[in-house]
Amino acid sequence: MRCRVRRLIFFLLAIVSLVILYQLIGKGPQTINDQSPFIIIHAKNHTYRILSSNFKYNSRESYLNFAYFNVEQRSRVLHIDYFYDIPVSSQWQLNGHLYPIQIAQFGLSHWSRLKLNTKIKQNHVYRFERIKPNKDNYCSSWNMIKNRIDLSNTFIHFAISSNCSLHIQFLDNDIELIYSTRKINDSKTSRKIIIPLTGFPRQVNRYMKIDIRKSIDNLFLSKSDFIKIRICGEPNSFVNELIVGNQTLYNQQAFYSVTRWLLHSQDLKTGCWFIHVKRTYGNHHQYRIRVPWCSAMAQGQAASLLVRLYSLTNDIQHLSAVRRAIQPLWSSNITRAYFNNRYLWLEEYPLESPAEGLFVLNGCLYALLGVIDVHTIDPQSYLLELINEMANSLHHMLPYYIHPKVSNWSLYDLSHITLQSKRNSATYSYHLVHIILLQCLSQIFRETNFSTSQLFDSYVQRFLSAISSKTNID
Repeated sequence: MRCRVRRLIFFLLAIVSLVILYQLIGKGPQTINDQSPFIIIHAKNHTYRILSSNFKYNSRESYLNFAYFNVEQRSRVLHIDYFYDIPVSSQWQLNGHLYPIQIAQFGLSHWSRLKLNTKIKQNHVYRFERIKPNKDNYCSSWNMIKNRIDLSNTFIHFAISSNCSLHIQFLDNDIELIYSTRKINDSKTSRKIIIPLTGFPRQVNRYMKIDIRKSIDNLFLSKSDFIKIRICGEPNSFVNELIVGNQTLYNQQAFYSVTRWLLHSQDLKTGCWFIHVKRTYGNHHQYRIRVPWCSAMAQGQAASLLVRLYSLTNDIQHLSAVRRAIQPLWSSNITRAYFNNRYLWLEEYPLESPAEGLFVLNGCLYALLGVIDVHTIDPQSYLLELINEMANSLHHMLPYYIHPKVSNWSLYDLSHITLQSKRNSATYSYHLVHIILLQCLSQIFRETNFSTSQLFDSYVQRFLSAISSKTNID
């Protein structure tokens, strides 16, 4: 009898979901096709994607809607690092730092694109096996690519030695982009961009359009251009296996660049990727984030990425890194806080005292998804206990994330309760992130914890209902 009642409730919730989505589709959202795992929403001059009923989460496949993330294009990305080829963040530190959340998202986005685009045939890929300086000249002759290249396809991959520089000229745009492993006396100008590579000889994986955009502000670029290439340097210097226009290779190498950084930078004792930027919360200078701090969201998303790496390699060292990644989420309070001193929360921004917290919703849900990903490849009783404890916390705490003045709109965090600050309403994009995460978690819990799945689905419906009626929120 109980089973029939549960099925009836779930069936009714599904009908409500379809009705809400039908109403939304009439006002902007649309499915990509009948089989698509996503529903498109056009709002505020942006295109967003939430999950459709066709979406099926798998810890070895694409990560949510991250195939459509363009992390390297974000304004908070200062540039792409000259050694690791990963994004450098300007968030909270103008001269830049390596921010684990941003880096993990960069890796997850390119992994997801790789899974999405593996069957797409690539056109206009250009290869040069080896480029060396001429014996009688410091530079080689120019190698011309005969066809115009769309700037959106200027992915470049090559191996480079020390004491040389790779010069790429964009003829119509009158720009010279230089990747250099030697000191260049020429200064950077509005038309000459020098990327000082470090750690050579090495493989280089870059997106030339991003390197240009991040180097010169507000530069108008034609959408396509003719390109010519040469090397300058010592007689024994070289550039090998230069490939232009292979997006699949770029996505693959971006994924591996991130995993290499994660494996190299993880603190072996705590499992953390520590963040050394000092922060206070808003105007509340008495509430400080721990320095260095360990973010539950960073740990969860890095764990999700390393789970995908392990699914490829079956390398025990990669599994060990996965286990270390979620260690701070279950074994200590380094990333944990307790709401009302009772309900466990995984903190994106852990304050100095675990008795205090911001209780950011999306950061905790991403962390929980990371724990679930790890549990799928390494089932452990302590992980299951953590998952169940988080489900219990969400049962009690989700009601606090409903905006009291705007019907069914979500809140970003609970700082208005814990720190007595101004109510922090979710932006439109974060409201959709809450929907996507709860959609995914509802699907995951459906087989193991039906009541929790129902709870998540009910909040999905409430949050969806608010999209079409959302106006300015204070």
